[in-house]
Amino acid sequence: MAEEPRELQKSILRAAREGFAVKGFYGTSMEFITRSAGVSKGAVYWYYPGKWEIYKAVLSEEAERIKRIVIPPGLHLTLADALDFFLIRGEGLIDILAEDRLCRLLFIHLQLEAMRGREEMAEFVASLHGSITEDVIPLLERIFPEDILSSRGITHKSFMNMFINILYGIILNIDLTITRDEAKQNWRFFIKNVIGGITGEA
Repeated sequence: MAEEPRELQKSILRAAREGFAVKGFYGTSMEFITRSAGVSKGAVYWYYPGKWEIYKAVLSEEAERIKRIVIPPGLHLTLADALDFFLIRGEGLIDILAEDRLCRLLFIHLQLEAMRGREEMAEFVASLHGSITEDVIPLLERIFPEDILSSRGITHKSFMNMFINILYGIILNIDLTITRDEAKQNWRFFIKNVIGGITGEA
């Protein structure tokens, strides 16, 4: 019996994920979610006060899934590990997201609504970014001593943002302007020149 509530909640989030990815937040109704999940409105409201809470749950789950792929729990790296780590993790993420169109669409819709001036969306983007920063910055600080980056005129935070923006741009363009193989080639070129330049492995 303990499994039933969890499975019900998963069904709600799966249905909402598809709706939000394909139609966006504003195009997805509670009726669509309940109908697609095969549950009553009462069941949905038992777990979530409203659509906004469902949306945040879906996107937060996606962000956490991506973080676990890139930074698995208990990860310990040194500067000597950096090149292989970034190459392998980046290519793995490209593979996963190339096959997961819904995940890519979720984040595209979120960014678009934030750009359109939807305050709650902009705040949510900032909170997701803050969560990523909280996990990634300590890792970068362990891998790259501060003087290595400061001598190049950048901070750990700007270094992280550069990586996120490059990878995000590559992933968004898969099957639009580049193939998956070309995306990986772009990522390898970027990592080998940036990380390889820092570690002396370029």
